[in-house]
This record gives sequence, structure tokens and C-alpha cells, in this order.
Amino acid sequence: MPVSELVVSVEKILKGMEMKLTDADDYLLKLIDELTGQCFRMVQPQAGYVVYDDFSVVEQKIRIENKSFDTGKIVASFLKNSDALVLFSATCGADIEKYSKELMKSGHALEGLIVDLVGSELAESVVDYLHFQVGSKVGEVDAGVTNRFSPGYCNWPVSDQQQLFDLLKGNQSGIHLTPSSLMIPVKSVSGMIGIGYSVKRVEYKCQICDNKKCILRKIE
Repeated sequence: MPVSELVVSVEKILKGMEMKLTDADDYLLKLIDELTGQCFRMVQPQAGYVVYDDFSVVEQKIRIENKSFDTGKIVASFLKNSDALVLFSATCGADIEKYSKELMKSGHALEGLIVDLVGSELAESVVDYLHFQVGSKVGEVDAGVTNRFSPGYCNWPVSDQQQLFDLLKGNQSGIHLTPSSLMIPVKSVSGMIGIGYSVKRVEYKCQICDNKKCILRKIE
């Protein structure tokens, strides 16, 4: 995956600091720019996916092979009209997280926070690239893609991560799970995307979700 395709939004970095662009002075904007550049030199993007066309959606659960995902009504409603499901994993690597911790430990809390936020943005950017590639591929046959959804969001239990990784079957992007379903490297994303002739990607409906810290939540 080309690093040149990755994008980091200054506005989203500031949002993670509970600030807006109008709140930031030149010093902070320059610091974010410098640290973002350092992170781009450290990033190690990887992504992989598997497509399943044999699945079922019953009420708030999605079943694939012998796995049952209790996704909740929001995710299930978005994916139920899909013809197939794309299970994916993606990461920006471990070096950025390590650098953030080193900065924090040495007393540079602001710099450590910014690097941590940049790492999260880069991980999402890796998934954006994967999402775009999947959309382009199915678009060749006039099909569409849904939004992407991950365990831990929209009331989907993070523990379902274990089943999802079982189904990735060698496409885990170098990520492994702890017993509590934490992904290592931490700056990683996994989840599902629906593909089909009766689905499309839409603006995230943040008003129906109570996760105020979601990275995909609209900037307000």
C-alpha cells in the first residue's frame, strides 16, 4: 500500500484535542505539521480482507459460517441488504504508538498526544484506501459498498473481534489479539463492509449512535 495515498486531517487531530481550527495558534499548527511528517516516515501500512457471500442477517445478528456476530440493530440494518460481506483488517504499524509512549514517558505530553492522534488518523486512512479499492472493484460491475463498521462501535461488542479474526483466515495484516480482544498494534482497525446491488455508502448517521468519541463522527 503506497504511503503517498494516506491522508491526515488537521481538523480531526484538533478535534481529538477538543479544539477547532480557529482555536489553534501558529505554534500548535506547526507542531502538528512537524509531528505528522515524522509519523509518515514511521508508518508501516498493511491491510487485508476476505469476502463472504454466504451469510445471514436475523434481527440484530449476522451469521457467517459457524460464527454469530451480535452487531446490534444499527450495523445489522446497514448490512442486511448486501449480497456479500467484506471482513477486513488494517494497521499503520507499531512504531508510531511506540514513539507516542516514548514522548509521554519523557514528559512531552502534548507531543505524545498529537502523535497518538496522528496514528489513529493514519490507521483510518489505511482503511479508507482499502474501502476505496473495494468500492472501485465492485463498481466495475455496477455494485456498491456500504459504510464500514467495527466491533466496539454502534453497540457491537468488541469481544466479537475474536470471531472476526478467525474468519480473516491469514489476512490479519500482522495484527494479533489479546485475550480481551485488544488489537496489537493498537493503531489498527477491523470490521465489515457490505457489497451488493442494493447498497450504497452514505453519510454516517451520528444522531442515532451514542458514541461521542467515534473517530468517524462528524466534526461539529
